[in-house]
Amino acid sequence: NELELIVRDWGVGIPDIEQARTPLFTTGNEERSGMGFTIMESFMDSVLVRSVVGRGTTVVMKKKIAPRAKR
Repeated sequence: NELELIVRDWGVGIPDIEQARTPLFTTGNEERSGMGFTIMESFMDSVLVRSVVGRGTTVVMKKKIAPRAKR
């Protein structure tokens, strides 16, 4: 069994996905931690990011889950 979570936006996109995956990297103000990808990648089994500058970003996260026990 697997959980799949898809997050999509139609914002400005991510020009450099590898740089965005660097811990503490942010293009925002000081209220942002820049830990988003780092946190997602520590909890999920896979994180796939597709982004087109000017068109938006899609993040597909997958996590294997144990089958539910029968009662």
